[in-house]
Amino acid sequence: MTDYEPACHDPHRTVIRAVPHSGELDARGIPITCPNCRARRDWLLLNVRHQVFVRCRCAAEWHEPDLTRAYFDEHFTAPELEWDNFGAAMRALGFDGLLAGAVWP
Repeated sequence: MTDYEPACHDPHRTVIRAVPHSGELDARGIPITCPNCRARRDWLLLNVRHQVFVRCRCAAEWHEPDLTRAYFDEHFTAPELEWDNFGAAMRALGFDGLLAGAVWP
């Protein structure tokens, strides 16, 4: 099995839901900026239990308390794939740091 093949669903493991967000995030009236590379858009929003995390293309990741689970649920659509581990998912989605500095139109 390669890193990018979907995994079998296991109800006992922690589920991380992810949704790409190409635009800026403005949770507090000020655009969120990556503390590592200063990017201001093209995020991956991660929902782990009741917390929302932001991940940048440079692989920096942080908990963003101003982004609520309700906000995430509003933008989330059912996933098409699942991966065996977090690293494989980040590589497949392009948020493992390899594309740091890349900007999509």
